[in-house]
Amino acid sequence: MTLPRIIPRAEHPISRGYIDPDALRVLYRLHRSGFKAFLVGGSVRDLMTGRTPKDFDIGTDAKPQEVRRLFRNSRVIGRRFRLVHVVFDDGKVVEVSTFRKRPTAESEAGGASAPAGDEDILIRSDNVFGTPEEDAERRDFTINGLFYDIASFAVIDYVGGVTDLERRVVRTIGDPDVRFREDPVRMMRACEFAARLNFEMDGDLRDALRENRMELRKSAAPRVTEELLDPLRRGWGSETYRIWHEAGLLEVLLPELDEEIHAHTGKAAFAPLFWRLLAESDRRVLAGEKFPDAALLGVVMLPLLFAAIRRRSGEGKRVDASRLLLVLEDVVNPLAARLTLPNHAVHLLKQGLYTMGRLAEVRPRDPAARKLVGKSYFPIAVSLLSLYAAASGRYAAPAEEWVEVVARTGHRLRKGEDEEYGAPFPEALVPSAHDVAGSDLLPPIPPVPVVDARGGRPRRRRRGPRRVGTEAVVPG
Repeated sequence: MTLPRIIPRAEHPISRGYIDPDALRVLYRLHRSGFKAFLVGGSVRDLMTGRTPKDFDIGTDAKPQEVRRLFRNSRVIGRRFRLVHVVFDDGKVVEVSTFRKRPTAESEAGGASAPAGDEDILIRSDNVFGTPEEDAERRDFTINGLFYDIASFAVIDYVGGVTDLERRVVRTIGDPDVRFREDPVRMMRACEFAARLNFEMDGDLRDALRENRMELRKSAAPRVTEELLDPLRRGWGSETYRIWHEAGLLEVLLPELDEEIHAHTGKAAFAPLFWRLLAESDRRVLAGEKFPDAALLGVVMLPLLFAAIRRRSGEGKRVDASRLLLVLEDVVNPLAARLTLPNHAVHLLKQGLYTMGRLAEVRPRDPAARKLVGKSYFPIAVSLLSLYAAASGRYAAPAEEWVEVVARTGHRLRKGEDEEYGAPFPEALVPSAHDVAGSDLLPPIPPVPVVDARGGRPRRRRRGPRRVGTEAVVPG
């Protein structure tokens, strides 16, 4: 048995005043009922480094059903990892998990021994309960293996996490090759922690990232999608994506994007724009602005869309506006299928990208603007145009006008809207190769008017009598 390092209250910065009151209620009820009750994981890490935790998770020796009996406002969830969600009136959830130990091959197979020579150690079941020490040692990184004991107000460290916080190092608990093969998503999390905390990654961990990166293909697509979105939602997307790119993970996760931003492929024309888009998004998120997930995914896909339009058209040529939607389908659909995005999210993403270009040409005072403002994807298109304008220096005036419209209307997404607006993505937004290579500020290219097959502008057909007040006025 490993003797833990105990950091008493006087020697660490965590105060109960920094802990969510509802989480404290759960901790105290477990403790008064005779169970161990620890604050665990990322919340302890963040409090130790002076950050505000996103959530407060609790570890206990009480079994899930015992926790359920203590809290009427709770439910047991999960199959691979059974735990309890304690739900409060404002919708807040405090997650309570029973101490676990690392599952053996026999427990994974339901008592049967694993096949000889089997190297697949991916964890598919994690409901073998254990001690606090075993629970700490089965966690991913040392900085996430710290416990705060509500009984003594001390920090308990079985894995050297306090030392690594002081050294500012991300290190796995145990062999990184084994830990990454158990759960490949841990590779993405290692990079995100390094980006978020401005820590260095341990040398062995870096080697294991390169060696095991293809294991990411075994991970469930929804988990990967969540990890791709999380740093964008929280304001450290630029540095996280940069580390993923440098470590070779982005080549596995989003090979199309990695190829477009990789300097050695000769295709990195849109790389500077991509990194400026992420940096601008991070700046606004950290300042308190919130973006829909579809807008964040749109930021990731914009360089791919621009590159696809340029390949279709060739430098100095134009693509038929009616075919630009097909380009958008070719870019978004394969990635959406791989990430298993819901149909509604895919619709918002494509229509947001599709309409973004239209907003660069139409002003709020134009009659056509009325058709845009009521759409569910309108705020997504405005967010994308605003981020693009700030990152490229182009279309700043229309972006500012549309942002004011969103602020005045208080537009909210209405789930279930499925109307489409037939506005093609204008090539005016696609920088030329000269613009990308030679200037930080990308000058605008004049928009191309859409014409019909007869060579003139489309004729606007009146659909019915025009009404003034309560009487119909029939055109004479």
